[in-house]
Amino acid sequence: MLTGQRLCQSKSHQDLVLSALNQQRKDGLLCDVTLVAGEQKFHAHKAVLAACSDYFRAMFSLCMVESEADEVTLQGVTSVGLKHALDFAYTGQILLEPAVIQDVLSAGSHLQLLELLSLCSHYLIQELGSVNYLELYRVADLFHLPTLEEAVVGFLVEHLSELSQSRQEEALQLPYRLLREVLKSDRLTSLSEEEIWKLVVLWLEHDCRYQYTEDLLQHVRYGLMDVPTLHHLANSHSLVRSSPTAAALVDEALDYHHAAFAQPLRQSARTRPRFQSLTLYIAGGRKREVSRVRELRYFNPATQDHVRVAGGSNWSELAPMPTGRSHHCVAVMGNFLFVVGGEVEHATGRTCAVRTACRYDPRGNRWTEMAPMKACREHFVLGALGQYLYAVGGRNELRQVLPSVERYCPKRNKWMFVQPFDRSLSCHAGCVADNLLWVSGTHYEGGGHPFSCRHYSLLSFSTHRCIHSFLLFPAYFFPF
Repeated sequence: MLTGQRLCQSKSHQDLVLSALNQQRKDGLLCDVTLVAGEQKFHAHKAVLAACSDYFRAMFSLCMVESEADEVTLQGVTSVGLKHALDFAYTGQILLEPAVIQDVLSAGSHLQLLELLSLCSHYLIQELGSVNYLELYRVADLFHLPTLEEAVVGFLVEHLSELSQSRQEEALQLPYRLLREVLKSDRLTSLSEEEIWKLVVLWLEHDCRYQYTEDLLQHVRYGLMDVPTLHHLANSHSLVRSSPTAAALVDEALDYHHAAFAQPLRQSARTRPRFQSLTLYIAGGRKREVSRVRELRYFNPATQDHVRVAGGSNWSELAPMPTGRSHHCVAVMGNFLFVVGGEVEHATGRTCAVRTACRYDPRGNRWTEMAPMKACREHFVLGALGQYLYAVGGRNELRQVLPSVERYCPKRNKWMFVQPFDRSLSCHAGCVADNLLWVSGTHYEGGGHPFSCRHYSLLSFSTHRCIHSFLLFPAYFFPF
């Protein structure tokens, strides 16, 4: 006896039906419309055309004159373009080459064959190079191909340094919109910000394009220039002296540099660092041959696509920390890396917790020492929450476990104690989520390792843990 029901599906049915319809079209069998482009006529099925194109769906279903016509003449479409468009509609495939791409794009755009336009865009991206990038940018603009436009911008971002140095006249001919999108890119790292400024000024002066001054200068990141360069621009450059907009932008950058400790709170589009991708950093720690290290290393996935494991040889060195340390904490605020507390080794070989803190700026590859914490801490938690850093618990220089919490204000470069926990914490973990600093686990001097999750209230978990990690991903907390 048979019981139940099952959905049975043919993997080849759709392809067979489409293939049969295409053969009927070629044979002129059961076709109900003839399309005319130029001097050529093409048989087709209204149902197939309407299924592929909003243009034909509206033509054949909205009581338009063409809905009852046996023959429809298409304006603005060549016979070559229509032939390729129909081949695609009935097969899902198309053979593209330089001789036909313009006709196919015109047909795809006019007939609203979006999938066809997507394939054309992909084909042109594969053909993109230093000889044709400007032509392809105009094609992308003409036929509204945003993916192709993004590819051209990306290509120019990568090659702008080469273009400005060896083919400067070509760089000065860049269309305004294209140059603006390139300047906005975070990935424009091949030129320094001063070199970008000089290129923009040359472009504005070429053919007197000063009507674009205000907009283009907004996309130069003056906060990435050093103070002497900014002073030179303010005092010596004719464009800055004659343009209120340029003068205001330079003054804004000087104010940013003068308020050094408050910089993480004064981030804007003109201070954001340019980078190829999100980057992994390792700061300090312990090595077998060296007890405490000062080194800062980074791994950039964008430059090592073939690397699956970030091994030691794939990490590059940056400016070392002022002091070697381990068991410290790190946090990121305003694209600055903060390294706080931890354990250092004295000349006598003795190790102890410290209160010192420093800040790394990737814009200039430099460290700045900041105000020390109120208490020495190691094995603690540090989190960036709003406009403050919070240091929670840990052990002090006497190995005492602390319940205290202190807060760092970058604007004032000052730490202050805030509401403590109701118990001492050490070897715990933490992360920031939903505008709260969550802390899990601790090490009690009595030996217990209760695992709990707190943001000044307690949530119990089933397993006891200490010296662990804690993260939010993407809607759940994971201790490990």
